[in-house]
Amino acid sequence: MPQLNKPQAVVVVHKGPRKNSKIKLEIFDDGTRVDDIINMRKLKPLIPKQNEILDMGVGISFKEKYKKKYKL
Repeated sequence: MPQLNKPQAVVVVHKGPRKNSKIKLEIFDDGTRVDDIINMRKLKPLIPKQNEILDMGVGISFKEKYKKKYKL
């Protein structure tokens, strides 16, 4: 029987502050919510404050979509 209250994975695509910085794909499986990722007032944010978030999706299916879209 599948777990009904299992937290979904959050897939985030981000890049550094410089123009030629690499695009990174990160997957948060450990029950992290979207609000925790985009909250910039945290002392230790999950994604550095200076990085630009390009895309964010809830569910592991976004991993393949973003890999194809950003050619990762």
